Amino acid sequence: MKLTPWKHRNELTSLRSEFDDLINRFFHEPATSHLPEAFTRSHVPPLNLAESEKSWTVTVELPGVEEKDIHVQLMGNQLIIKGERKWEEEKKTKEFHRVESQFGSFERVVSLPTSLRLDPDAVKATCNRGMLEIVIPKVEPTPATKIPVRSA
Repeated sequence: MKLTPWKHRNELTSLRSEFDDLINRFFHEPATSHLPEAFTRSHVPPLNLAESEKSWTVTVELPGVEEKDIHVQLMGNQLIIKGERKWEEEKKTKEFHRVESQFGSFERVVSLPTSLRLDPDAVKATCNRGMLEIVIPKVEPTPATKIPVRSA
């Protein structure tokens, strides 16, 4: 905390001092601290990751998000989940005094173990009552096979 000696100031000096403080805070503090909380909050849906002997299961809470607005993609050993929860307001009948629901685009990236063998065609994604479930089956390693050597 910066201490400033007390001096009797006139209103113009006080206004200038407040303006200087505002400018200093604007340029020396993170940009997000100057925005209202609604703009600094990011929409990050909660995610759970579980492993069993045969698969990995990812569940994501997506209340109010339609299936058509969810995109799931495997890229290397990363599972990418993107989507958008849209704001649908009826302006004619409601005047909101508080909005705490989160809206907008979101993206979650889950890093899977690099040793995991994947079959992208076997991955299943289902959405039921606002819960997205993605099941990623583990592919069994191919057993060693002997290759016969023949003479030419």
